[in-house]
Amino acid sequence: MRTWRFGILGRRRMTVFGLLLVLIGYVLYRSWASAPGPVLPEGFDSSPSGDQRLRKLALGTWEDDYQGKRTMTLRDDGTGTMLVELSGLKATLFASKLTFEMEWSVQNGRVQKRTTGGEPAGRVKLILNMMGDRVDEPILELTEDRLVLLDKDGKTKYNWRRKRDDGVTR
Repeated sequence: MRTWRFGILGRRRMTVFGLLLVLIGYVLYRSWASAPGPVLPEGFDSSPSGDQRLRKLALGTWEDDYQGKRTMTLRDDGTGTMLVELSGLKATLFASKLTFEMEWSVQNGRVQKRTTGGEPAGRVKLILNMMGDRVDEPILELTEDRLVLLDKDGKTKYNWRRKRDDGVTR
């Protein structure tokens, strides 16, 4: 049987390496533990009644500027529409305007959407074949004027602003 001998220099390296690992672990833990959680309406709970309050607050028309201008309308009957206005190469490849019809809900503090169709139909079908027809996005923030959703990649945030009846986005 072989025994390992590190000598004085080897032990020091192992000790320094071990301390460095502990320090890195501590820093990562502290950054994770102190990361802000979701900003949800006061008194939010994860029960079905909490989801109902989030759903009610999410109703209406929202705008964002992710890869073009997007306007999303969430209706009380669980249906919705998203208008995507593209420019440049994306407009050339797909279309300058795409409309997606969808069904949506709020479950466990997450917005779940399923695209059911859209126009131009051929281009929408192509996009759905590439990207899929369903999304399940955690709600990071939902206020009267702002809706922030997290993409499945865990990094990309969609910052939606409420569009008011007077046409002004706040």
